[in-house]
Amino acid sequence: MSFSKTKMKRSIIVAFLILAGVIGWLMSGQMTNVNAQDETNTNSSKKSESSAYETINNSNENEDIVFSVETKIFKSNLIDQSIELQGQTIHNKKIDVKSETSGNISKLNFSRGDKVSKDLNLVLISIDDRKEKLSSAQKDLERLSKELILNEKNRDNLLRQNIEKIKLYEIEYASAKQLIDKGLSSKSKLSLASFNLAEAEANREDIKIKFESTLANLEAQISNVKSLLKNIKLDINKTNISAPFDGIISQKMVEETEFISVGTPLFTIIDLDPIKIEGYLSEFDVNKVSVGINAMIEDSNGIKKKGTITFISPSAETSTRTFEITIEADNKDLSYKSGITTKIIIKGSELKAHKIPPSILTLLDDGTVGVKAVGENNDVIFYPTKTIKDTIDGMWVSGLPETVNLIISGQEYISIGEKIN
Repeated sequence: MSFSKTKMKRSIIVAFLILAGVIGWLMSGQMTNVNAQDETNTNSSKKSESSAYETINNSNENEDIVFSVETKIFKSNLIDQSIELQGQTIHNKKIDVKSETSGNISKLNFSRGDKVSKDLNLVLISIDDRKEKLSSAQKDLERLSKELILNEKNRDNLLRQNIEKIKLYEIEYASAKQLIDKGLSSKSKLSLASFNLAEAEANREDIKIKFESTLANLEAQISNVKSLLKNIKLDINKTNISAPFDGIISQKMVEETEFISVGTPLFTIIDLDPIKIEGYLSEFDVNKVSVGINAMIEDSNGIKKKGTITFISPSAETSTRTFEITIEADNKDLSYKSGITTKIIIKGSELKAHKIPPSILTLLDDGTVGVKAVGENNDVIFYPTKTIKDTIDGMWVSGLPETVNLIISGQEYISIGEKIN
């Protein structure tokens, strides 16, 4: 029993060893096949890559590189060169009228928004105290003038009397001299006549000096009073403030009975006829217009007005590189207010041009911009172009034949003068 068990155990062990050996042999053969297959595949792959590289090299060495270009026929069209831009209306004139004198406002003859005419009296300032000053100065002038006239008369009377005395003494002197010459009179009479004549002449100078000072003083006083009167009258004129031009009262700053000083703002007046419209032209358009040409203006309500260009700035705005333009239009109906947005249309002439995609433009080494085209002999031609207008769906250019076959793709790979097959 014991032997039989032992023998059985040995048989099982032997069988297990045989099975393990068979399995090991089978596994060994399978791995050998797998390794062999992997090596074969690896060698085959290396051989294939090498062939493709050589083929590419051979192709590069033995064949010309071919580039594909695409062309398209373009025809010219008539385009309107009218310029359209946005503008804004501004007043023709605007003034803040201020008081040139002080006092209480006695009357206001306007309301905000009123349309007023030039020289219409709008503000009255009380002149009661000015009337008293004016009356006093006028009385002073009258008094001084009478005094001046009286002194002038006195001077003239005294001088006339003096002249008569001088003439009398001259006669006496001449008579005494004749008598002395004839030996009929003494020298004492001649001396007396000479003394009287000299004294009369001296009195004439005294009269002139005396009245000269008095009259000069009176004339100075009269001049001062006249100057005072002039200032009072000017001040009175300043109490009546009128409209400086036809316009509309846009602001009212004072009320009646209010006391105002020199420089107090009273009202603002604006002139809207003609109306001015300001806009800005691009550097492409500024040389297409000039002062004096017409423009059409249209506001957001569809109201149109014909205007004239009155100003074009000679220099561009630094930040925008645009040029300020001013247009004036008739606005007697006052339908345009100041500060509204408008559309400005400046009519231009018609021009033949081509609309092309900007991407086909070519820049030469010398800075010339243009396009490449295919000529009649299939050679590449270059046409310099000038930009007329840039739009969302293309760029309008001039400088091309009426019908032209342009290269729209691949132009960077070909040179001017090359043949295209």
